[in-house]
Amino acid sequence: MNRVAIALLLLCFARTIYAISFDLPPGTEECFFEDVHQGTTINGAFAVTQGSHMDIDVRIYAPDGTQIYNAKREGEDKFMLKADRDGTYRFCFSNKMSVVSHKTVKLVITTGDPIDFSKLAKKESMDNVERWIVSITHTVRMIDFHQQEYRMLHERHLKTVTSTNRRVKWWSFLECVAVMAVSGIQVMFIKRMFNKSGPGVKRMV
Repeated sequence: MNRVAIALLLLCFARTIYAISFDLPPGTEECFFEDVHQGTTINGAFAVTQGSHMDIDVRIYAPDGTQIYNAKREGEDKFMLKADRDGTYRFCFSNKMSVVSHKTVKLVITTGDPIDFSKLAKKESMDNVERWIVSITHTVRMIDFHQQEYRMLHERHLKTVTSTNRRVKWWSFLECVAVMAVSGIQVMFIKRMFNKSGPGVKRMV
């Protein structure tokens, strides 16, 4: 493999992918910043994995302050944006609508464009094996992004199911206690009725 192929492999791996988890206390907002070049594709996904009301507001701003993405009271979503200029893009996650609910958010973002391997192959003499390696490298990067996304969604849904099961168990327990309490009250009421009858009641033989 020549130096051109190695350089292309490194270029593929230069594509940025990161996944983070952060807390959003009630009434707060958290923003993240990413330097992006014009024409770059921004792929991302987020999910609220913990909180009584699992929803937040999400806004993305271009370098000039223009809002290019807006999601209100969303529990999970994905986005794909094309940077129309060079600069720092701002990703803001807000829990200001909540007064008491503390939330945990997971975010996955990848920036970069897929490489046009056909054009590169025409510019540089690359054999089939080298083109195949570069193509596979790019595919692996995208698989990594989607794995991060699915892992994040799996965690959110798992916590939702676990929370629902816990609530069902507690409601079942309370229902059992209520039934036992009502039955006990009924028995006491019937006994009291018979006791009030007193010695005046004679048994018929």
